[in-house]
Amino acid sequence: MKVNNPVIKDLLRHYRKISLLSKTKAVLDWDLNVNLPTKAAEGRSHQTAHLAELITDLWLDEKFRNQLDKASLLSSKASKEEQAIVRNLNFAGKYYFNVPKELIVEKEKVASAAFMAWKEAKEKNDFSIFLPHLKELIRLDQMIASHLKFDKNPYDALLDQFEPELTAEKAKIVFDAIKPDLIKLVKRIQKSKNYSSSSAFVDEQILYPKQEQELLLKSIMRRMGYDFAAGRVDVSPHPFTTTLDRHDVRITTMYIDNDFRTSYTSTMHETGHALYEQGINPEYSETPLEGGVSFGIHEALSRFWENMVGKNPAFISFMTPLFQSFYPEQLNALNEWELSRVVNLVKPSFVRIEADEVTYSLHIILRFEIENALFNNEIKPEDLPKVWREKSREYFGIEPKNDSEGVLQDVHWAYGAFGYFPAYALGNLYGAQFLRTMKKDIDFDAELNKGNLLPIKGWLDQNIHRHGSLYSPDELVKLVTGEKLNPKYFINYLTDKYTKLYEL
Repeated sequence: MKVNNPVIKDLLRHYRKISLLSKTKAVLDWDLNVNLPTKAAEGRSHQTAHLAELITDLWLDEKFRNQLDKASLLSSKASKEEQAIVRNLNFAGKYYFNVPKELIVEKEKVASAAFMAWKEAKEKNDFSIFLPHLKELIRLDQMIASHLKFDKNPYDALLDQFEPELTAEKAKIVFDAIKPDLIKLVKRIQKSKNYSSSSAFVDEQILYPKQEQELLLKSIMRRMGYDFAAGRVDVSPHPFTTTLDRHDVRITTMYIDNDFRTSYTSTMHETGHALYEQGINPEYSETPLEGGVSFGIHEALSRFWENMVGKNPAFISFMTPLFQSFYPEQLNALNEWELSRVVNLVKPSFVRIEADEVTYSLHIILRFEIENALFNNEIKPEDLPKVWREKSREYFGIEPKNDSEGVLQDVHWAYGAFGYFPAYALGNLYGAQFLRTMKKDIDFDAELNKGNLLPIKGWLDQNIHRHGSLYSPDELVKLVTGEKLNPKYFINYLTDKYTKLYEL
């Protein structure tokens, strides 16, 4: 990457220190999720808090801030890459420039301890174990929001950290636009003569050994183009992806003994995140252009691979013999069309990561409404299990049997990542719009029917991955698709797919 402006060159030299320290901290965060012994939680919280303090000090360096101010004044005359560097530094910097360092460090310390408490609470199905940590994280994020000065709605400050310029008002407009169509489509599917709410091939008595699931998934990841020499796969309580370096992009997954679908979809989801990171222009490494541009765009790519590829009937047709070779006793009686319906089963469920793609966005709307109310002091943290059950009845007509499949199911609040959830729903919308454009260049279903995923990865590399954070989310969507985000493409995609699948 060619940078001519000496001020921006200076900024890049300084930012490299921030990048390297952030990735060092990411190693500890990965280890926290994958390996950390229970008794090590307190020590880890001090370690990550110390690194957060060092990172904050680098952002607050007086010379760096002065140089950023100078670069901001000159950015109109800079190249596209130089302008993006300045834009991204200003966006990330406003957190550090406005929130007191003590508060940033304290949140880091609390979040590390909160994760281990959440993990224990989920295992023991005891919300009270996590509640004190959750209350403290909410208090800290309310204070952070007040410093970021989003006067209209404090929740906007948190949304903006994950999707630039997203507000609760904007999110509500999008969600209100898709919610009626989603509810209507669920009802149409359930009335279909081909609909079944269960499958004889997913049952507590039918087991899919972890070792076989792991071998199957690694073969799919290779087919997707994941570089195992630049990453690895592990197990964690909640699947995630972390980038420690452009040659070290790791994912985790989870296995359920009696349901192969969970590891199948979650692994393809996380590999979608990893392919994005592995596909970014290597010249952007350790600069403000590295990494995905937003969480919404990142989720667009992960949910694209999970649903629009992994659950596509054309790909299931290709995968059916492979599934049956791994699980002959369990799946040999199933033909490819029946397997497509098993993988695409539409059924109101408790757990978000196991939800079908028709009801999935309703899971996000539920969380969005709870978070928005929580940060506007309309509900109390101790009331969350009750509120969750009420919302579950409202949206799905079912009520969680316990808090582990209700309010404790997601890890995000244990990280203090309030405001992340709407990115998943935005990702669905972005993904459908990308797919519509991709189909103009690639015979998408024909490639999936042959199990040929590399042309799809190549299209994403060329049109999205390589750009990293060069463009804003809005700019990228318009660059790729020729128009701004349009929710109708997602509804059209779902309606077309499930009309064919269930012969509506």
